[in-house]
Amino acid sequence: MFSLAWTIGRVRGIPVRLHVSLLLVIPLIAMSVARESLPFVLTSMGLSPADLSLPAEVLGLVLAIALFAGIAAHEFGHALVALRQGGHVRQITLMVLGGVTELEHDRATPWQQVWMAFAGPLVSGLLALASGLLSLLPNLPIDAVALLRIFGLMNLMLALFNLIPAYPLDGGRILRGLLALRLEPLRATRIAALVGRGFALVGVALAITHRDPMLLLLSGYIFFGASMDETATRMRHGLVGLRARQAMAGRVATVSPDTPLHAVARHMLFFGASVALVRDLTGVKGVLTVREVGQGGERTAGEVLRGPALFAHPDDDLGAVARGMQHAARSGTVVVDDMNTILGVVTWDELARAVALRAGADSVPSVPSASPSEHARADERG
Repeated sequence: MFSLAWTIGRVRGIPVRLHVSLLLVIPLIAMSVARESLPFVLTSMGLSPADLSLPAEVLGLVLAIALFAGIAAHEFGHALVALRQGGHVRQITLMVLGGVTELEHDRATPWQQVWMAFAGPLVSGLLALASGLLSLLPNLPIDAVALLRIFGLMNLMLALFNLIPAYPLDGGRILRGLLALRLEPLRATRIAALVGRGFALVGVALAITHRDPMLLLLSGYIFFGASMDETATRMRHGLVGLRARQAMAGRVATVSPDTPLHAVARHMLFFGASVALVRDLTGVKGVLTVREVGQGGERTAGEVLRGPALFAHPDDDLGAVARGMQHAARSGTVVVDDMNTILGVVTWDELARAVALRAGADSVPSVPSASPSEHARADERG
């Protein structure tokens, strides 16, 4: 998702990335501000665009860039609270629908989750208040007053929009945190995601009625974002306590990096393998799954690999293995023993299988388990 993004700087060690989609939308926002927002604000001041010193298009561009500076500040509100609570922030990405802060804070309490979610809208609200107060200073140029008032309105709308209890928006995350005070975390996430999808469907209906493409895009983001976050939460909770050896693909085909994908597919089909291990005389280069190999064509296995191979030991925490795969954007992790012998490969399909089996195992109240000897006697009686 974030492959078309570039790191533009770091704040307190946190990489700030700019997504290509932002470069496409800034001119559109600039035009909208110049044609709609500026005339509206100037009319409320008893003025017209002719009273401006700079062209409306220039001020629109300044405000479009300022808007995403405000969004960056919003995201840093989340990030700085997470850091103070002992969490980890991987990066912040600015993109067409706003910003995304990638956090790691699995041990956060429900109240900490609420505060992390609320910090972003709080920063936006403070920016709106500060902008409004600065616009009241005497002897400010008309251009500066208009810029401050529009920037304040933008941040106010950003704060209010994010406080809508539609997961995965900040308001939905606040709702999930409050629900988690009384409910099991996974159930709290399911309810918050259900509420979020409900808001999204209402948004889709309104977007179609009013022919509003931006509202349709935002509603789609909320709907699918809620589902994806719910799935990720289910997987994260399902992997707690499991080890890498419990989610390994055992049937693995070995191919060289220069093997064409169509030949890799035939090799996997012949051996009934679900994973291809790409290696040469220097060692393992990476892992290819059925989805990647299924593309076929003349491209080689080495050309399809996304980067260096990931490795784990059989007793490594499976949740940590999954996070490593997610962060590195890899389709698999090679499991090796202390002698560096390959035992299997953890893939996303195997992770999903382990989570499904865990859910099935936990679907009934636990009962005292029989000892191995009792199971053996039962088998003999059967």
